[in-house]
Amino acid sequence: MPALRKRLFAEAVCTSAIVKFSLLFMPFNKVSRWLGNRNLQVSETQIPSEKDIYLVETQKALKLCDKYTPWPTECYTQALTAKILLHKRAINSVLYIGFKKGENNHFEGHAWLISQSHVITGHCDFSQYQVHSFFS
Repeated sequence: MPALRKRLFAEAVCTSAIVKFSLLFMPFNKVSRWLGNRNLQVSETQIPSEKDIYLVETQKALKLCDKYTPWPTECYTQALTAKILLHKRAINSVLYIGFKKGENNHFEGHAWLISQSHVITGHCDFSQYQVHSFFS
């Protein structure tokens, strides 16, 4: 495993634990500060090519985090963790929260993070979901 991925994995585990704890025990208005600006479309500036590796490695580190942490890391936890990790490296991203009608008319929520046209977390068919909010 590359050194960068190991470092990002360790950081992802720690950040994920903080995010998970915060989502469980803190009011949403406190956690929402980490999300960024709600429903504000910002132009995505290209990142320097040397930072491209962080997009790929952050994605891989979060997959490892999901696999090896003893707590569940649902899509929202993963997306928020990735947003924090990328923000620390001055890489812009947009966190989307969407809903679709599932079986028995129950709503199903999903969160995903996109940066530089790369899907970092929450891989699925996004066209199924109606975007409720996005945070840049």
